[in-house]
Amino acid sequence: MEEPFFSVITPSWNQGTFLRGCVGSVVDQNDPDFEHLIFDNCSTDGTTEIVAEFPHVRFVSEPDRGQAHAVNKGLAAARGEIICWLNSDDEYAPGAFAVLREAFSDPAVQVVFGDVRQISYGGQGEVIARAKFASRLDLIRWWGSEVKLHQPAVFFRRGVVKSVGLLREDLHYALDYEYWWRISESFRFHDIRQVLAIQHRQPDSKTIRDWAKVLEERERIFSPFYGLIDGGRPAALEPERRKCLSRQYLILAWAAQDPACARKNLLNAWRQSPALVLRPANLGLIRRIFS
Repeated sequence: MEEPFFSVITPSWNQGTFLRGCVGSVVDQNDPDFEHLIFDNCSTDGTTEIVAEFPHVRFVSEPDRGQAHAVNKGLAAARGEIICWLNSDDEYAPGAFAVLREAFSDPAVQVVFGDVRQISYGGQGEVIARAKFASRLDLIRWWGSEVKLHQPAVFFRRGVVKSVGLLREDLHYALDYEYWWRISESFRFHDIRQVLAIQHRQPDSKTIRDWAKVLEERERIFSPFYGLIDGGRPAALEPERRKCLSRQYLILAWAAQDPACARKNLLNAWRQSPALVLRPANLGLIRRIFS
């Protein structure tokens, strides 16, 4: 069988609400040279029936050990030159494959990334989230905003996988950023500067629901590398890290609808920087939580 140009890999678990849009966005690229592999963790929400509407999909439904394991099965099975990792609640923007074909026409280009259109479900509407990546060492400062690599808008050649290996299956929230870290050691990332994907920032998304766990996992991934920046003095990073983390937890506290969740995030913010929590702008939050 002739190898396709694009291999789209989708891990899936009870995301039937979004899956039709996900698969349809690939079909709507009007590029016949692709395969779409969906590895599903025995969903019970009608996923199987939805996928049956698309006979071209290579669908496997079996128990897995989490998202990384599902994606790794796709990476191992993919036959295409360009690897596309598209979660079941995301989509590709119209014309994305045409843009990618042009970018990868240069054989020296191994990895590309672009912007995403984010659709929020909390009343914020839609925004264009611009990608940003200049230096791989900026990944180590995970608490800041120097790096913005949106996972569904990052694409790489199959040879990159052969060189770097698979995703770490012990990670569940920041597995993509750890993978970008390893890839960037040997391969340059090329910025497309166009919207390539659509992200549904829906409340059941684990990175929306458990953002605090995302922060904890990024700490675990990147803390061993703190000595690579700021002249090898990890302690020099502490004030910056604590201030940024406190700000992140305050944002979570403000957004929380559940009082217990708001209190937990406020306490986390306090642990990082009491001075930031006690700023006048946050007094309304404190009164709301403890009233």
